[in-house]
Amino acid sequence: MESLFSQEHIVSTLSTLVSIGSALIALIGLFFTYRKNKFDNRLVLDKELFDAAKRKLESAFEILIQGMQKNGLVVSNRSNWIMSAREIEKFKVFKSKLETEHYKIVLESIEEYWSHKFNEVVGKSDLIQEGYYQGLHAGSVLIVYAFASWKSDQKCPIDNVDYEQLLKTSAVFQGRYGLQAYVEGDREFSYLTQSNSL
Repeated sequence: MESLFSQEHIVSTLSTLVSIGSALIALIGLFFTYRKNKFDNRLVLDKELFDAAKRKLESAFEILIQGMQKNGLVVSNRSNWIMSAREIEKFKVFKSKLETEHYKIVLESIEEYWSHKFNEVVGKSDLIQEGYYQGLHAGSVLIVYAFASWKSDQKCPIDNVDYEQLLKTSAVFQGRYGLQAYVEGDREFSYLTQSNSL
């Protein structure tokens, strides 16, 4: 009977273990390559979606302001309002397909900027008479106005600012006595001038 510790048996066992180890390492390598390729493909797709979403907001705005009057009132043009609303809706589709977190964050910031731009041309016109809207597609008008409005679930980044820390790391009041007096008179922020007096 052959011994388990014979040289031939040890070499055979080691050879088998090396083969199994090599196969295992190859499988792990394949797994990580697959995951990296999947992530890279997602990044490429999200970059395309991000760029397309950005273009949709730009074109929605450009279409809406075509022929805008000098008084800043958007022209009551059915086609412009419909096309602008369509571009906004396409933007929403592209935005909803994004999966990469950094693209989502940046696009939210860009969306806020464009929402403000839309608000500048349609949101400040509270006194527009009913006749202005005659002939427009009501749904399109609602889409544009909704986009131009602040969203109820939208978080304002300045709500989370630590103002005491902000003032500790900067010389905001230095030489700005009018600003300091203004903040002293503000109910919400007056405490900041006491704790950071010059």
